[in-house]
Amino acid sequence: MKFSFYPIFLLAVISLAGCTQLTQTTKLAQGPVLLAIEPVRAEVDVDTTETLIGISRTTYILGILRVGNKEYADYPSLSFGLVGNTREKRAAIYNAIEGRDLDVLINPKFMIQEKRAILFRKKTVQVAGYGGKFIFE
Repeated sequence: MKFSFYPIFLLAVISLAGCTQLTQTTKLAQGPVLLAIEPVRAEVDVDTTETLIGISRTTYILGILRVGNKEYADYPSLSFGLVGNTREKRAAIYNAIEGRDLDVLINPKFMIQEKRAILFRKKTVQVAGYGGKFIFE
């Protein structure tokens, strides 16, 4: 009697292929959902007597390891241009308003300097602008 391993091999491959299952634990809301959220009303008090300056330095080693600032200003959904460097720009803004009773940097102007070598890349971002404080109604 001749025994063939092909049917067993085929059965093993099919059983190892697996399946994906989606389980719905909650149902989505049916119909229109009305949220009564009032917009936040605030004014910004801008101090134009003093220009704030912040600097952020970041070094990338082998394109993988990043050494630099660990604190950033939080600007969700705000784009700082197509060039990128958002992490460095947000760190520079944080350094400009750090230790002051301010909420936002108004009219920021950025200067970006990048130095490249074979194994590392160093970015320096400098920002200048006016400080602003939110006044809520």
